[in-house]
Amino acid sequence: MPAARDSTVVIHRALREAILNNQITAGAELSQARVARDFRVSRGPVREAFRLLEREGLIQTEVNQRARVAPFSIEDLEQLYAVRIVNEALGLALSVPRFAPAELDELDVALQRMDELAGGDIADWEIVHGRFHRLLVAHAGERLQRLTRQCFEHAERYRRVYVTSEPRAWTVGASEHREIVAACQARDAPVAAANLARHLSRTALAVFLQVAPDHDPQVVRAAVRQVTGPVTSTIAAPPARRANA
Repeated sequence: MPAARDSTVVIHRALREAILNNQITAGAELSQARVARDFRVSRGPVREAFRLLEREGLIQTEVNQRARVAPFSIEDLEQLYAVRIVNEALGLALSVPRFAPAELDELDVALQRMDELAGGDIADWEIVHGRFHRLLVAHAGERLQRLTRQCFEHAERYRRVYVTSEPRAWTVGASEHREIVAACQARDAPVAAANLARHLSRTALAVFLQVAPDHDPQVVRAAVRQVTGPVTSTIAAPPARRANA
């Protein structure tokens, strides 16, 4: 039998992928005893795997109740992406002036790798996609990084709905990623942040259009306005010529 820690990793990965792929549907009950029997382990590793899934927002647990797969919630989607827009844009704006040349090169490498994986196994693409978004906030500070990483993980369930059901999702997303990186390379923090905010909002709005076309995403739009405002480039304009005396 694998060690308890290894069992937790195996169980967490298996259940997580099954939930994200909708093999275990929203609202379905999850029994610790049943999962423990299926994986031939004690309840300890299962309990820890459930805790990780709950932290990612994929399951919900209550005292003396079985865990359930979290429902697909329009309200949760809107709040989650509003938080992502504001916080990730702030983290990127803080990071742009501090990026080392090697970090900008890493962003380029991530872009190329995502292009190679586009249209294939979304799980492989998501690994690189996650690394790309973590690089964008590399200098945001530990607390903000932790928050953005957690929200990114919570959003994967919604993101997969968009990527797997919208034929243009891969190419549109790739184009927006390149615009974000171009602004980073130009050291233009406001434009980079605005590009990221619009990129995140487009994903949320596309999911709304598919699953709740009558929903008015006021919260997402407000978050974008807060980030973008009147976007002013930090690239200095040439000084005006002084008139001859």
